[in-house]
Amino acid sequence: MSSEQVSVGRVELSYTLTEDDWLDGFVAHRRRVRRPWLVPVLVVAVLVGLILGYVISDGSRTMSAAVVAALAMVALVGIGLGLLLFRLLVATRSIYRLQVRTIMRGNPWLSEPMRAAVDDTGLRITSASRSETAAWSQYLRYVETERSFVLRASERLGAAVLVLPKRGLVTGDPAALRALLETHCHRSD
Repeated sequence: MSSEQVSVGRVELSYTLTEDDWLDGFVAHRRRVRRPWLVPVLVVAVLVGLILGYVISDGSRTMSAAVVAALAMVALVGIGLGLLLFRLLVATRSIYRLQVRTIMRGNPWLSEPMRAAVDDTGLRITSASRSETAAWSQYLRYVETERSFVLRASERLGAAVLVLPKRGLVTGDPAALRALLETHCHRSD
């Protein structure tokens, strides 16, 4: 958050959220979540391979072809498991698409036309069936994508996410909204 409070004024948006908007928000949020456990898992796999190689070689300094082959096999399995974990846990856009469809079906009001007003006090979002107000303290971080601004309650995986599509900006220029977000939120990169 900026130490100086710059008054930008009110920014208005008018939009209807689509599955692609939510998908953009989910992917942007997930992309920013760190996975500190993945590296230790791979390090342990390599260490186990080295220990097995040492045990198989009976402690001698020279390694036979069989030991080298076993170590190579352990290394390949470790790399394979690492790539599989990466694919399953990090780059799972198709799972998000399924989640987004489920969320949109279970919450039909998400597909209603919405109007949002963003200013120095926070956000106000209204639709035909709902009206919600959020203070800036509820959304501490944001991510800007090519399509939208994704407001996040925290860095945690299950944190609340609010998607504001750029196409909904009444003025068409995202600079004013970006300035408000820079003033009141931390940008996540």
